[in-house]
Formats: sequence, structure tokens, C-alpha cells
Amino acid sequence: MMPLALGAEPTNKPSGPKATRAGNARANPAAPRQHASSPTSENIQVVGGIGSANGVTNTTAGGGLLPPEKSPQAQQSVTRDFIAKQSPTSNPLSLIQYIPGVTLSNADAFGQSDQSSFYMRGMTQTSVGYTINGIPAADMSHYTPYTSEAADTENIQKITVQQGVADIAMPVYNAIAGSIKETLTDPAEHFGGKLDLSYGNHQAAREFLRLDSGEIGHTGIRTFASYSYGTHAMWLGPGRSRRSHIDSMALKEWGEGNSARIFLTYNQASEPYFLSITMPQWKQFGRSAAYYDPTYTPGDYNYYKLNSEQSHSVIIGAPFTFNLGHGLTFESAPYYVHIHGTFNNGQTQAEYGYNGTQPTGNLNLPGAVDGYAPVMAIDNSNQHAAGFNNTLSWKYGHNELKVGYWYNYYDQTESAPITLIGDNGEGENYWGKYPIRGQNGDPLLQFNIHLIQQLNSLFVSDTYKALNDKLILNAGFKYVMMSYHSTNLIPGDLYNYGRNDGQPLPQVSASYQITPHDQIYLDAATAFKEPQGILVYGTYWDGSSPTVDLAHSTNLKAQYSISEEIGYRHTGLVNITASFFNYNSTNRQSSISSYIGGRLVSNYINAGGQTSRGFQIAAGLRPWHGFSPYASFQYLHVTTDNNLPRGADYIRSAGKIAPYSPKYTVNVGLSYDNGHFFANGYMSYVSSQYSTYMDDQTMPGYAIGNVTMGYRFKKLWIAKYPQVQVNAMNITDNKYLAAGNGGLNARTTRGVFGSTISGSSPTYVIGGGFGLIFSVSTGF
Repeated sequence: MMPLALGAEPTNKPSGPKATRAGNARANPAAPRQHASSPTSENIQVVGGIGSANGVTNTTAGGGLLPPEKSPQAQQSVTRDFIAKQSPTSNPLSLIQYIPGVTLSNADAFGQSDQSSFYMRGMTQTSVGYTINGIPAADMSHYTPYTSEAADTENIQKITVQQGVADIAMPVYNAIAGSIKETLTDPAEHFGGKLDLSYGNHQAAREFLRLDSGEIGHTGIRTFASYSYGTHAMWLGPGRSRRSHIDSMALKEWGEGNSARIFLTYNQASEPYFLSITMPQWKQFGRSAAYYDPTYTPGDYNYYKLNSEQSHSVIIGAPFTFNLGHGLTFESAPYYVHIHGTFNNGQTQAEYGYNGTQPTGNLNLPGAVDGYAPVMAIDNSNQHAAGFNNTLSWKYGHNELKVGYWYNYYDQTESAPITLIGDNGEGENYWGKYPIRGQNGDPLLQFNIHLIQQLNSLFVSDTYKALNDKLILNAGFKYVMMSYHSTNLIPGDLYNYGRNDGQPLPQVSASYQITPHDQIYLDAATAFKEPQGILVYGTYWDGSSPTVDLAHSTNLKAQYSISEEIGYRHTGLVNITASFFNYNSTNRQSSISSYIGGRLVSNYINAGGQTSRGFQIAAGLRPWHGFSPYASFQYLHVTTDNNLPRGADYIRSAGKIAPYSPKYTVNVGLSYDNGHFFANGYMSYVSSQYSTYMDDQTMPGYAIGNVTMGYRFKKLWIAKYPQVQVNAMNITDNKYLAAGNGGLNARTTRGVFGSTISGSSPTYVIGGGFGLIFSVSTGF
């Protein structure tokens, strides 16, 4: 057993003895003190941990799910003690699924796919800010956190989830429900690395290699670089998923409190889609209703190779911290993010088509029957974002003042050309290089949008500590200014779209340390979320007629939220965190998805006001004789405050339970680790959820269990702590619906003005099946 300081963050190397201040939570309350207590001395305590090559220390409560926290808001982190024991194929979404407030909608047997999504406190993932090492990493138009693009699990030090209130300095503008902060492991102090080889069912295979330089000469510079490649057959239906990924970082630390990092992640992935299905299809056909056709026959636009995505991304960040002396600290994080992908679907196209309102003439489409032929519809999105986030802080006496400025420039082009299908069932070019052209030579497009967004954000925050630092008071104010300019080069559409927006965001918080182990806190904050999606600023045209399939938004109001929380924490042998919360939102941004010509398209609507109230609690035992149980629970009550428009009338949705806000979610788990043998099992239960604003269709509740077993060896020649590990996901192969695409009313109803409003069945995403991964890994 190797010693580790109590309360210390796990590192990516075996830990040595460290001292901690008295008052920190103890893994072993009976451990002897090294110094007698006095007003000027510190109580030193050393507690046990374990040695490992993957950062596991076996010191965090709840098996790595409940480390101590001090922030005056609901916040919970996932550490290496948990991350390293999950499947190496996991993405960060599957790593936070047991945190109260998070409801994972996993569409993948291995937890790797970005077709998975999550909700937080009844709000979609697009309402959650997402950063990696302080760099905004989500899609800045749709706000989707494509977490599999950001880092391999072996390189993630911890993930912090703030359920409710994001830090005022965080560079995000959609954090209605809170935030996710992902932190990479730093380069190791000595030369070495890690190798991880994984294989599983569905022909799964993954290889990972990381190399650490250690300190280069006497420069104080350390670096690491890693590469991974993973592939597997789709667990449901035909096709394969492929992912190549690179992570790298250089770090230099000097003096007291000075550091500079530069990191890069690169990701390339491809994956076929799953079909979203209706409830009648689910009841009649089950899982088989959700996959595309495995072989191509002429005229079939549901062939799986026509319905898939490819993407690549680059994230570069250079966060640094300067200690300027006299209590002054300056932090800056310049960054660049590039996401380029194509998201394609098969559909039908009329021989005599239209570019917007302009006829194309006879397109001479091969294979046309009754004037229509199968084609591949491209959605080519290319995004660039660059900016910097600066914070200057000044500590003087019991006070700390912070001021900050964030600038972001965002440029996105997204076009939807249509291309012919060859005899093999594949499009002429996956990225739309060879589109179908009309008789005038113009390419056939459903939209062709260019969006430029600029953001300027200023904040000031002041923190005051009193009563021997037991009482901490904070007040802050942030003002975000955004400008949009968009064009859509489609005949008949408006050429220019543009608007400006400014959002004032005050927040206050207070915390009181009742005892060294008990804290209470409260906060009140505001947040906003800009309307999402490129089609908010443009129109989706029907290539077969001079009509609009999906009109651009005419209600470009940002969602604005006011929230209040009161919470309690206890740290010690058992860690406990609990909070009550309340949200009131206006201009609730929601989406209703439906298939248009074979493509699943989201129609974003203003769902008016929403009220969210609830309670959450999590408890975990610090490892005791190797055992560490964990449990969390959330009660949620979310109501829609307004009747929503449907055509020329309104549905009677006011006062009804909002869609996809389960009343209860429960997580329980038990982890065991004696330094060599380790095992854990975790189970999640999600109660039933309404899938429409009229509460007239329900997605059933479900329970999912995951299990891990492994053995960690001592050093064998150059291999440091080699280990074998088996991960089983959805161990009972439970068949369930994981998420829905929203709907206003599933059944025909009478509107507020007395008209008959026909129903439209919402669609659902199938939950991931049984996945099994066997891994062999070692440090060196």
C-alpha cells in the first residue's frame, strides 16, 4: 500500500506521501496526528492508497464518484478511481451517468457513440455548458457536447458536473442547466507511458498508446502524446463504427503559481445512424425497427451506407497562469476549435426539382419511378471558433476581487447538396463534392447557410471571507453581448438574417462551514441560452417543390432562467451532498424532431415558461476494507407554464408535466479494490417520462446495470502494474427506449380556440444493448 494524502486529487502516477491541513476529510478518522494542535501549527495526516499505472488511488468515496467539494453550489466530480475502471471505450457522458441530476440516454452498447445524449434536471444536453481544460468544446451552434471528440478516457483526470449554476468565468452561453468541466491529466514527471489493448463482442477492438517525455533536460517542460484507434460492428443493424484519436500536451511550471500548458486533441470518426422509431413500431417490432437496410436494392434510400456520418475535429488550447505578486493572478486561455462533418441521409427527389423557388428543369435522375428517384442528401457542416478567456484576480486580506473578459469569433458554413446514388448504393461523393445540377448548372441544395457570430463578455465577481474563513460570501455580475449575421444562398429565401443580443447575468452565493466536516450553502443565479441550430437563421427548402419544409425561426428570443439552490455537504468516512433547487425559465428552447424526406430534422420552438423544482442527494463511503458503496437519488417536478401554439390554435399544455423530466432517478453501486483484485457494479433506474407537452404518450421507465472485474499485478520487468479488466454494460441486455425526439400532442385534441388538432406520434431512440469489453493494460 502506498501512502496518499487525504483529500489530495489523484494523479496519473503512483502517489507518494503528502501532508494535508487539519480539517480535511479523513479516509481513516482514527489515523494518528503527527503534530499536536496549536494556533500556529498544522495537523499532518498520512493515509493509505494503492499503486497503479492508470491513476487509481482507491481513496475517493463512492468508488471515485464523490470526492470532497467546497464550491457554494451543487457540484460533483468523477475521479480516476472511477474513470479508470470503466470501459476504455467510454466517452465522458457515460462516465457521469451516476451523478444525481444526470439522465443518460445511451444509444450505444459501448458508451462511445455521440448518438447518445443526456438530460440534466429535466433539461437537454444543449442546456449544459461544456469545457475541456477551460476551453469551450461543444458545437457552438447546436450546443451539442460531442464529448467523444475531446479526449480518451485514459487521459481524463476528472470530470466536474455543476448541476444548476456554472462558474461565472466559464466561457459558455447556454448553461441553463449547469456545466461539465473536463480536465486532462498533466504530463508525467518521468519518462514512461501506458499501453491499453481492448477487445469485445460485436467485433470490438481498440488500441491505445501514451508516451510521456518526463522533464526535457532542465527546461522544466514535460510533454505527453497519445494515439488510439477503435472500431466495432454496430450492435444493432449493419455497418461499423470507427474512431481515431490523438491527445497531446506540453506543460511548464515555474516559480510559485506560474504555469503554461498547450494541448491539442484531434478526432476522426465515422458511424452509421440508428433510426428513430415511433411507439407503435417499438411495440410491434422492438429493436429491429431501429436499423437501416443491410443490403442495397435499386430504389432503396434506407440503405445504411446512405444514412451515416463522418467527422473530424481539432481542439487547441493554451491556458496559462501568472502569479504577478501582491495578491494578483492573471489567467488566460486562448483557443481554436474546428469541427467538420457531414451527416447524410437517403431520401427521394423529384426529377423536376427546385432550388428554393427556382425550377431546375429535368434532372435526368437514373432509377426514377413515377417521377421520383432515390438520392443521398448531404449535410456538410464546417465550423471554426477562436477566442480567449481572461481573468485577473486580486486577493487582499479577506477579500478576492475578480474581473474577466471573454471574446469568441465563430464562423460556420453548412450546406445541403443532393447527390446521385451509384449502382453500389453509395453516393457519388460523401461530402457533396459532386452534387446534382439543374439545367442552368446550379447545384441542387436544400439550404446553403453561412453564419458569423461574435461574442464579447465581461464579468466582475467579489468574494469575502469572515469568521475565520467559515463564512464565504460572493456576488458577481456578467454581461454577454452577441451579434449574428447569416446568409442563405437559396433562390427565394431572405439573403440576410441578423440580430444583436445582450444578456445581464447577476449571481450571488454564500456558504458556511458549520464544522470542519459540514457545510451549508445557498445560491441564486441567472443564465441564458441562445436559440440553437443553424436552421434558426435560415430555411430548409424542399428540393422536390418550391415550398419550405422548415421555415426559419421568427421568435429569436434567448431562454432566460432564474435559479435558487440550498444545499448541504458532509465529508468524512462517509461523504454526503444534498440540495433543493428551483428554476423559472422564460422562452424555453425546445425541439420537435420529425423525418422530412428521409432526414430527421429538428424544428426548434419557443415553449414559453417552465418551472423546475426538485431535490437531489448522493452518499458514498470512503474505501473501508476495500469496499466503497455509493447511492444517489433525484426527485424532479417540471411543469410547462403556457399553452403552446399548434397551427392557428394552441394546445392545452399549461400546467402539464414537461416532456423527458423523470420524476425519480436512482443510482446505486458498490466498488471493491484491495490493491490487486477489483470489482464494481452500478445500477441506474429512471422512472417513466412523458414524451409530449400534452402528456398523452409515455416513455416507460427502465433500469440498467454495469459491472467491472479485474486484477492488478505488481511490476513485471518493465511493465508497471499491468492489469486485466472486464467491463459488461447493460449486463441483463435490457430492451428499452432511451430518449425521445419530442412532440406537442400524440393524440388528436381540442385546442384552446375549439379547433381539432390532429396528433403526431413522437419518435424515440433505442437504448444500447449488452456490451462486453476485455482489456489488458500496463504502464512502462
